[in-house]
Amino acid sequence: MKQVKKAPDAFSGSVGLAIAGFGVEFKSDQPGIISVLKNRYPEFASAAAAGHRFETFEVSGRQNPFKPAVVLSGSSLKIKRGDFEGVLDLGKGSGTLKAAPNEQCLDAFLRSLISFLLLRSSGFMLHSAGLVKKGKAYLFLGKSGAGKSTLSKLAAASGAEVVSDEINLLRFEKGHFRAYGSPFWGEMRSDGRQGNWPLGGIFLLKKAKINRVGEVRAGEALKLLLRCLVNFDKSHAAAELVLKNASRLLAKAEFSRLEFSKADGSFLGLI
Repeated sequence: MKQVKKAPDAFSGSVGLAIAGFGVEFKSDQPGIISVLKNRYPEFASAAAAGHRFETFEVSGRQNPFKPAVVLSGSSLKIKRGDFEGVLDLGKGSGTLKAAPNEQCLDAFLRSLISFLLLRSSGFMLHSAGLVKKGKAYLFLGKSGAGKSTLSKLAAASGAEVVSDEINLLRFEKGHFRAYGSPFWGEMRSDGRQGNWPLGGIFLLKKAKINRVGEVRAGEALKLLLRCLVNFDKSHAAAELVLKNASRLLAKAEFSRLEFSKADGSFLGLI
């Protein structure tokens, strides 16, 4: 990872982001990272964002390894990949980020950071499709190819609100789970929007010839839930949190199976 030299002309800028109830602020005397963040996350920009602050430095680097490594030592959190390295003192709420000034790099860093914070807020970052119906959020879990993007596109074409077609964010608050607006999308490539909704239910997703909702066993739901979890912290402490949070989610949320036809959005009537 090689640090990029500063441009001769002085630049001082910052951007605050509010994602899933967490505030993250970035400051820099170089324009690249700040510009990318402002362009990539306009719906999540917030002047009032606070809680975690990073002084940023632009570097050149390649995506190697592909998956970030997340390590917590005492109050020091380190998140590292070939093209970024972030260090955050959780006690002070401040740290540094060395990163390549491009969307893919900064998106990966934010996914790593937010997934870490959610896990410690009795929540999850989940590979899933998310929809809002009658003021409640519904998540659809599935392996690659199960139809998350297809379902999201059909729902959007039928006038339903899509939270995300790829990654959705859950937090446990005041005895209930809530889904938050997600800036992380897949094929539909949306900026997303701010918002949060009570969780109405979770469906295990499967493509079929006809639309049908059925029961699902707790063991099967847990297996797919863990498979769809986004988590880069491989510590024993993180594993304990995952199982604790999963147990709470299985107890609090209604799990069902949705078999849906990709012909149209009529499956929405079953939700």
